[in-house]
Amino acid sequence: MELVLHYAIIGFRPFEEIGEFVNVGVLAVETRSRYLAYRLLPAQRTKRVRSCFPEIDISIYRTGLRRLDNELSTLAIETNLWADDSGSGKSHPAQTDMFLNEGNVDLFQHLSRPRSSPFFHPIKGTRLTNDMDLAIEDLFARYVEHQNLTPIDYEEKKLVRDLKVILRKAKLDRYYRECSRVGTETYHVGIPLAYTPEGADSPAKAIKPLNLTQSSPTRIYTHGDEWIAKVNRLKSLGMLPNSFLFAVSMAESGPQKQAAEDICEGLVKAGVEVASIKEIEKIISFAKVAEPEILKLVAE
Repeated sequence: MELVLHYAIIGFRPFEEIGEFVNVGVLAVETRSRYLAYRLLPAQRTKRVRSCFPEIDISIYRTGLRRLDNELSTLAIETNLWADDSGSGKSHPAQTDMFLNEGNVDLFQHLSRPRSSPFFHPIKGTRLTNDMDLAIEDLFARYVEHQNLTPIDYEEKKLVRDLKVILRKAKLDRYYRECSRVGTETYHVGIPLAYTPEGADSPAKAIKPLNLTQSSPTRIYTHGDEWIAKVNRLKSLGMLPNSFLFAVSMAESGPQKQAAEDICEGLVKAGVEVASIKEIEKIISFAKVAEPEILKLVAE
């Protein structure tokens, strides 16, 4: 993966005090070249906004969306002159920091900072990719058009249940609990099965099921790359659990299997362990926890 993207989902929230919002777009900045890309819903597609906020004048939303489109388009034209012509986000040797306008605030921070506006950024993240345009399309499909949510979520929830059965049969389930905040206050991820020793602030062991059985290699790479980026981010923050295992479900053959194997290789290079969900003994061996000395004495 050559490119690292910081992305922010664009939400429309006409009544801030209520908190309800609709995702209407996504923007991303490549960290090395600061190449800017974005995609917004067409202004005429208002069905979801009308359904969520029937009381607003829809022309306010359309006008605001067009204004945001103009602002991002103008900024992209200016900043992307300093990236290469392919639009891939690779660094251009002649690039300068011409758009660092406010102190030392970079482009992504500038774009995604809180504003007094109905358009805001409910979700921010980081993703590895070889193709910036493809990454933008995938983020837009997931967060704005709600594509491919249920299959991934459902399958991985099922894998969590399978892992719990494995741990229970090995009498290890009492050690593992869900940990929703592995990381720092500013960046954290959720881990469904984590062992945190008594008195410790963070997990010593973590087990994450990973579904890599999607229908196309592109979807497998997209989902897997997201977790490679998360692992690297936790490692850079010094918050990656000492022992981290991904229990992977993948296709038996074909290009989907190759894509899944590439993701597994990337995870191992990032510093975590990988096992097939079918490798029960390997999962149990990883999950074993040394009993406290007091328990050993009682047993004797």
